[in-house]
Amino acid sequence: MKKLYKSKVIDKVIEESYGNDYLKWKSWGKDLNFGKLKKQEESYYSAELRRTKREFSSKSNILEIGFGNGSFLRYAKDKKWNIFGTEINEHLINAALESSFNVVHSDNLKHFEENFFDLVVAFDVLEHIPQNNLPFFISEVKRILKKDGVFIARFPNGDSPFGLPLQNGDITHITTIGSGKVYSLATQCDMDVVFVGGTAQPLLVKHPFHFIHRLISLPIKKLLHLITNFIFFPRSNIFFFSDNLTLIYKKSN
Repeated sequence: MKKLYKSKVIDKVIEESYGNDYLKWKSWGKDLNFGKLKKQEESYYSAELRRTKREFSSKSNILEIGFGNGSFLRYAKDKKWNIFGTEINEHLINAALESSFNVVHSDNLKHFEENFFDLVVAFDVLEHIPQNNLPFFISEVKRILKKDGVFIARFPNGDSPFGLPLQNGDITHITTIGSGKVYSLATQCDMDVVFVGGTAQPLLVKHPFHFIHRLISLPIKKLLHLITNFIFFPRSNIFFFSDNLTLIYKKSN
């Protein structure tokens, strides 16, 4: 793996948008449970990974772009994967290094080797990227993936008003993405679409009330999904009742 260097571009972006005030608002950092993995988060990551229809061994190279407070880094490390992470905030980088994670301070992927990673994930990242830059970003992800490697991304649901609180709840969100853009980007970048739809919602949650709520709401949402698509989107499959969308791409060539 090539060495990555911090740039003035990173410093400018952090100062303007992702500085200490942003971390404080997100409750992220080394003194705020950095690198901790909750049971419900573990269940969620496992559910999303099952959608890839792939098994990852201890020899797998995994990259998380924008690792935030480090919960997926911990998940991957617990799986004994060869996990790397990138972030643009130096405080998060320092917190990750102090927790013995293999991370780099970078706002791009250009220094990563071609055909290196089995899996690349980007949870809550794409909405921060200007729309005109998304094709290049996906192409860069494709470049660093091995053949049959997969890319997972989660972002606010641009197909639904239920995604608006997430999309508009963060001043650093600048791009809205719906399922149509997911397929368009896949075509532009020559990636196979393995999955696009609402984010996984496993039943394992912390509070009993949330468990009961999810147990009741999930079948209702599924029924409403079928009815809404039948009436309004008979030629599409729009996940109207999910606040987030998940995409999974595969590099087939």
